[in-house]
Amino acid sequence: MSILLNVFETPMRDFKVWRVLIAANTKVIFNKIRELSQHRIADCTFSNGFLYFKGEPEKVKEELQKGSIFIGQPLQEITLSPQGDGKLIRNLLYSSFEGILHKKGWRAPIGRRKRALPETYESYGDSYMELGENVFVLFGLRYMFEVSSEKSLRLWLDIYAPIWSTSEKRFLNKKSIDAKLRELYVQKALLRPKYRYEKTLKLIETIFGNKAIELEFCDDYRLSFPKEMYTVSTSAEEMRNETPFSFSIIEEPNLRFKFGLSKNPRDVTRLKAYGYGASIRELHVKAIVDESTKENFLNFFGKLKDGFSGNYTRWPGFQAVTGADLSFDDKSDIIYLDNPSKEALHSCLLQAFSKSSNKTVTLVIIPELLGKFYYEIKALALQRRMPIQVILKETLKKEPLEFTLMNIAIALYAKGGGIPWILANPLMQTRSLFVGISFHLDHESKDIYYGVMEVFDKFGRHLECKIQIYSPPTEIRSIRGLYIPKEDAEKILTDLINDYNPREMIFHKSAPFHNEEKEAIENVCKNRGISYCLVHIERINPYRVYMKEEDFTSIRGTIIFDATNRNRAILSTVGHSILSSNRLRPWSGIGTPRPLEITIERNTTQYNLREIAEQILTMTKLDWNTTEISVRSPITLKYSNKAANMSPYLKKEITKGPLEFTDIRFLI
Repeated sequence: MSILLNVFETPMRDFKVWRVLIAANTKVIFNKIRELSQHRIADCTFSNGFLYFKGEPEKVKEELQKGSIFIGQPLQEITLSPQGDGKLIRNLLYSSFEGILHKKGWRAPIGRRKRALPETYESYGDSYMELGENVFVLFGLRYMFEVSSEKSLRLWLDIYAPIWSTSEKRFLNKKSIDAKLRELYVQKALLRPKYRYEKTLKLIETIFGNKAIELEFCDDYRLSFPKEMYTVSTSAEEMRNETPFSFSIIEEPNLRFKFGLSKNPRDVTRLKAYGYGASIRELHVKAIVDESTKENFLNFFGKLKDGFSGNYTRWPGFQAVTGADLSFDDKSDIIYLDNPSKEALHSCLLQAFSKSSNKTVTLVIIPELLGKFYYEIKALALQRRMPIQVILKETLKKEPLEFTLMNIAIALYAKGGGIPWILANPLMQTRSLFVGISFHLDHESKDIYYGVMEVFDKFGRHLECKIQIYSPPTEIRSIRGLYIPKEDAEKILTDLINDYNPREMIFHKSAPFHNEEKEAIENVCKNRGISYCLVHIERINPYRVYMKEEDFTSIRGTIIFDATNRNRAILSTVGHSILSSNRLRPWSGIGTPRPLEITIERNTTQYNLREIAEQILTMTKLDWNTTEISVRSPITLKYSNKAANMSPYLKKEITKGPLEFTDIRFLI
């Protein structure tokens, strides 16, 4: 089995630079650094008052003086160490790479992001694609350097495909373009794995020709990266020869249904929901729909209830799968949405809630343009403790229809209080908690933000959600730097431990843990004799995993270990699925799967990196919003992130004190 990673590696050699103390306005310094790099006078980086550069010292001094930058004495030539100076080396690599791109007629970076595009895309036939009148997809590169060890440097390259309006001369947000353009973008620009792989290599060749990826610094120092993507060895091979990356495949976890086990959630149609005939016997449904969509909705609802045979499989019907009867009157249970406005939708929801019990699920069928109010109406449903199921009008005809019906039915059943499936085996043997942590900025104020802790037990059962408002000491610049302050974190953890008495706790966060969070968790857990693990699960990353034998699509469960960092792994949670030794279920998604990057920041538990990854993979299968096997995020982060997105609309409640609720139905 051949696995390729979109990384290019070269040996690390002595990295000599000049260092000099400088002083000036920070903006002036960084503008001068950019200018020196683009004109290939020097590759520079600035840190703690010192300028580090590769170039001719006298020429650099002359340019600095022209820019009214004070220069201290004397200049020193030093050798940077990957261990202590990794950030400086990485910045100098970026300077060289971006300088070369600039020389070749490419623009990089794009804003603050490490992206590159041709300055004039018309001269490169492979670098653009027309979507509509005056609207194009531009193809460029995302790039990231990594100083991985004393021995090697890594360059990660992937496709960057923004949408450009020639008439407006600006990039367009994918969410803001109309449905037709978005559909074309999905069809044309979200490349399937083999084409993405080939496109990446083609763009590299466009820039560097047939030679290696060669970085030439301004002091004539050179680094050459091979043009071939890295071939990953198996873990068994790594034991024989030391290699930077190795892989193995985690077995697909089993789920328990009413009448047996299966790795495939879609076997719910055959094995029946776990709570079949026991969780709920009848589910009352109301619907909010506009007059023009009524017939399409009733047709869809009829198939949802009674069954439908599609091209791939048969949906047997709601009661046949769940054991619960759907109760719906097409006269008294329909509320008409008079116009597609937020106010009208809000009014319809209040009307539906006023005439229903919290055992009723309200179907909200809306046009795409109202989709932007999704979190607002979900927050309203939580406030009233009334579950809703939002369905876009386009979904009523989404093919394959049998899978659309299956997904809606299972979500509806779960929101009515049913249990579609559970894990066949617990995630841990001891009494344990899994905690997902997410944040969201306030829509109006820059001096507050919302923090969410989503708590699950060792069976993946939802225990509670805690939402709280925090005020940082300085103005918020990025959601990635947000954290739960030490004192608050200690109080929340103490309460959780008092309520559930765990022996082990696993924390998931989609950004690095802040020192205050680390200290709070360590203090509380150490005092109570609880082992814990802090897991940073990074969803925004430049990694792609290509499987040559399987049309370049990765296999779900593939875990890639990094020999230079034993606490880090790349985990594919999306791709083809191995359901048995001789049965591979093809992935039917769009584009190319992106893996998760898992980093263990602290660990006092008995579990190693692979076992932590197994837990994460297993927790992707507890998403009752879909019957698809390939789900990217574990429920710890999916639901904490969803609660965080709802938080600004719950501001009034949260301001009174922490908001806590236990019912998972309002997050599905």
